Amino acid sequence: MADTGHSVVDDYFTLVDDSCVAVLPHVLRIAAELKIADHLPASSDSLASVVDADADSVHRLLRALASVGLVTESGRTFALTERGQRLRASWASLVNIDSQLAWIRATDTIRSGRSSFDQAHRGEFFSHKDDDLEANRMFLRRMRERASRSYPEFATAVDWTPSSVVMDVGGGDGYLIETVLNHAAHVSGVLFDRPATVDVVEDSGLPARFGERLRCERGDFFEKVAAGADTHLMCSVLHDWTDEQCTRILRHSKEALDPGGRLHIVEMIVPDGDDWHPSKWSDVGMMVLTGGKERTRTEFEVLLAASGYALQSVRAIPNSHFSVITAV
Repeated sequence: MADTGHSVVDDYFTLVDDSCVAVLPHVLRIAAELKIADHLPASSDSLASVVDADADSVHRLLRALASVGLVTESGRTFALTERGQRLRASWASLVNIDSQLAWIRATDTIRSGRSSFDQAHRGEFFSHKDDDLEANRMFLRRMRERASRSYPEFATAVDWTPSSVVMDVGGGDGYLIETVLNHAAHVSGVLFDRPATVDVVEDSGLPARFGERLRCERGDFFEKVAAGADTHLMCSVLHDWTDEQCTRILRHSKEALDPGGRLHIVEMIVPDGDDWHPSKWSDVGMMVLTGGKERTRTEFEVLLAASGYALQSVRAIPNSHFSVITAV
């Protein structure tokens, strides 16, 4: 793993004077905004007509994408490569202007210890999403893309036999509770999240597809978590918040959980040592965007103990950098 991280840095510094390093992120964002991948294969001229863009500019954009193996070119006709298929799967993550504005000011985070997102948008990360419907929808789409890519085998990594009602606390657009319900036919589900997010979920028709097996609960986990579940699920939730905020969330979870119930936390665990691991980079991202952090196993144990939980087990999810931390 160390070699992986070192090679990425070596490649970056090798190309640091090359335009590709500076321009590639913006080219990918433009391709995602225009949804170019959805219309390939096509000639650059016909694609320009479909996406309402200048034909010569589209051709030059596609030519650049071809040079890094995302598309192929044959007589001004372009097609996606296998690598280029990721443009379809990751478009919401690439179109992320809100976060890019925060990164421009990220040096302020290092100086002050406070999220630069709050400063760039005059509001906390999630309150900004509550106030901007389109930003909220795009954020939920990014989180779905991230979950499907980061821990696709999550549902099969957990024994759901003891569970009757699983509540996904901070469940976003419902991707995780949907996978649980599809995997464990005996389980009923509850999606608990901010009102603005539950509105999106209900508009999507997800609860209707599961009928009585899935219901939504609106709320604020800093104030209270809805009762009525023997299993709580928190996937990529705690890393958004400070230790103090996480303690409040976990205490409310423990108070709401049925007696004898359990909590499954899905997060990356920061390893010791100086080897490469994505958690160390996500940690900087959380610092800049939400004010949260990635944590070591010991840090999770301390949080859980302070909230009335006891760590029961930590299991790595297959083919993932994430783990399931189970507490009772």
